[in-house]
Amino acid sequence: MAAENERRELEAKLKSQAEKEEEEWNKSVLSGVKSAAGVKYQDEALSLSESIHQLVSSTSFNSMEELRHTQETMLKEICAFLVKRTNASFVAVARLEDSDTLHYKVAADKKDVIVDHDEDGNEENVEHKEAPQPEITVRNLPPMDDDMAYVLRRGNGITFERVVDLNKGLCVTDVKFVEGMFFFDQKRQGTYLAVPIRSGKKVVGIISADTLDSLIEAELKDFEIPQFMSAAFILSAFMERSELLYRNQILKRRKESLTVMSKRANTLPDDMAQEIVSSIQEMLPACSCCVGVCNLTSQILVLSSSGPSWQGTCNGVVDETKEEHGLMMKAVASKLLEVKTREESVEEVAIPILDEQKVTAVVHVKSAPGSSIPQFLIDFQTSMSSVVASVLLSPARSAKRVLSIIAAAAVGDPKNLFQHAAAICRWHSSSSSIKIVAKHGPDSLRILFEEEETDSNVIERSSIPACEEATRSRAVSFDGTSVVVPLMHKEDDRTPYGLILAKTSSVSEEQMSILEAIGSALSDAFEVVEFRRKMSIASVTALEALLKKLPKLRGACLSFPDSCGFNIVARVLGSFSHPVVVGERLQNFKAFQKVAVAREGCAAVGNILVAGEELEQTQVNFHEETPLVTLSSFADILCTVAERIRWEKMRVDRTDAELREGEEMLLQHFNVCRFDMQTERAIQDIGMIYIDNIRESLHPNELGACIFQAIMYILGHQQRDVSQWKRCRKLITHHLFKEMKMIDIRAPLTVHKLKLARERISALSAADIAMEAGPHALQLWKWVLMILEIQGVE
Repeated sequence: MAAENERRELEAKLKSQAEKEEEEWNKSVLSGVKSAAGVKYQDEALSLSESIHQLVSSTSFNSMEELRHTQETMLKEICAFLVKRTNASFVAVARLEDSDTLHYKVAADKKDVIVDHDEDGNEENVEHKEAPQPEITVRNLPPMDDDMAYVLRRGNGITFERVVDLNKGLCVTDVKFVEGMFFFDQKRQGTYLAVPIRSGKKVVGIISADTLDSLIEAELKDFEIPQFMSAAFILSAFMERSELLYRNQILKRRKESLTVMSKRANTLPDDMAQEIVSSIQEMLPACSCCVGVCNLTSQILVLSSSGPSWQGTCNGVVDETKEEHGLMMKAVASKLLEVKTREESVEEVAIPILDEQKVTAVVHVKSAPGSSIPQFLIDFQTSMSSVVASVLLSPARSAKRVLSIIAAAAVGDPKNLFQHAAAICRWHSSSSSIKIVAKHGPDSLRILFEEEETDSNVIERSSIPACEEATRSRAVSFDGTSVVVPLMHKEDDRTPYGLILAKTSSVSEEQMSILEAIGSALSDAFEVVEFRRKMSIASVTALEALLKKLPKLRGACLSFPDSCGFNIVARVLGSFSHPVVVGERLQNFKAFQKVAVAREGCAAVGNILVAGEELEQTQVNFHEETPLVTLSSFADILCTVAERIRWEKMRVDRTDAELREGEEMLLQHFNVCRFDMQTERAIQDIGMIYIDNIRESLHPNELGACIFQAIMYILGHQQRDVSQWKRCRKLITHHLFKEMKMIDIRAPLTVHKLKLARERISALSAADIAMEAGPHALQLWKWVLMILEIQGVE
């Protein structure tokens, strides 16, 4: 609640500040317009200013297209305004592309209407009410790269020398008699007027007008310069205002995006780096920028980059001879923002990102030739450095975060996890080769992952002396040629189940500490992946049983949650009308019915999903389980399966005979847990009183007798002893529950006896049993059905 109030107070404060800034800006523009227009043109200038203000205020500036459209509309309005209210037959706005080039962007033309006269010089239609209005046309001029572009170069005419360089207005009463003034290589008669468009004291363009095409021989005068100057001031002010508003929208949007990414549980360093680069490119499109992480040997690895300065970066590592590397390492050493200036303009900047008081990454920005880096961009990246630091972490914390994200997105295949772990190890150890191995017998190691494939996938432990020491001490060991990092099981820290082998000739204490943290992170992450692999195998039996129990369902799947809670499909049986792809996020989630595989109050280890529409179509009788109850019971059984898998020792050498047997046992886990849970529940709910009553009854309920006879067949009793109740009831003893629990459900039971059991209950229904024999009989009937289903006799 306090945080929410704080957020609201901050938003109110920022809104008030923005309103105050806009009010001050409006006052400044109003004063500037009045000063530029003078008394004579003040009202018209204020009217134009208000019109442009409404245009800018009604624009959201959410995209570059909106900005360009608004600015283009501004240019057109100003050209149309001037050509209507002055004698000009042509008005255009030009941008100063560089110190020697003006490019005309928009123009307005005016075509006067000549009133016809009779032979005596009188107007033919004396009774006309008004003279016809001139025809006004406003148009975009061709772009700079077009052959037909309107471009004025320095040395042609007098505009550069008299307007751009002197930064003041000019009016020429007759261009025909001015040396050097040509229009399309021709000398023409008419007046010409031009005024500079300023940004501060700097000329950024011009507004020019002429009367060369006037049919009524109109002229432009010196006293009209203030009207053009006021229009130039309005154009400059609102162009800058529109760019500021667009920039603020970018800053707001990018700040929100980076903040959201920093809080998202599955954001990887590469993702954050790409977002930083993207935000810089949007704010300063022509620049070169990169985000790099550094290691203890003063190397910088580029996570994301853009622009010509970073093209051809070898293997993602910044060449130490590059000028940019020096500035980046300077920021690493000082832990402060470092800049390179040229003529008081910032040409290059390196912004460090810190975690745990150490520089973990550096943002580098270099302006395009002839331009500079604006202060707002530096301020933005500096202010966001603490936000992105939650993803661009110190080596140990980053390894834990990255590998846990990779593990959470996996469904059993550790290859991607190993690749990331190897890359992190190689970067922080300067190793030439990384292997991840598992124990293989008493003296060998089996390679689980290697960056460079070799002929053999088994190596002798004695060939790497550090292996023995790392295994014995359960700590990072170095033998002069290799660093060995042990991988330990959380529940069993007596001996490593695997090792990371990093080939290197030297390693510092700090590097060994980082490698130890990476090993710990990989151990935790690999346990998650291995657990999911086993659960995925074990779920096959569960999903098969579910589809048999609910035949209306065409498909069922098991998913695992990633770091953000999205469902990653792990195993699919049957088919779905919507795409369901193993290893990918489940799409169109609302079309599925989900039941979490979770104990009450605990996070879900996975989910069972079926098509919601198909589940709704499944009809059941009153005393039968609803489909949702069936799903929930299967999910509950899988919870027990998950607990059993977690108890198992971490063994990853899949060629080991014992492990192969364990892999085959995974397919039995669901049936074993299902049997154990349902048998235990029946024993607890029924009790011996009910059993004694049945045993002592000479004429029990017929349905109940059938169920007990079926149980006796399952327990292996002979048909002659079971078929008659007088003999069968003698088989029901106080040891019945113990006998039921002693059944090895993994082993096949006698098929003949199972078929006899099936015959005894084949005509029974849940409704009849519940009504005539009671709930205890119903529970035993379900137990019998479960045994028959697991044994494949239905």
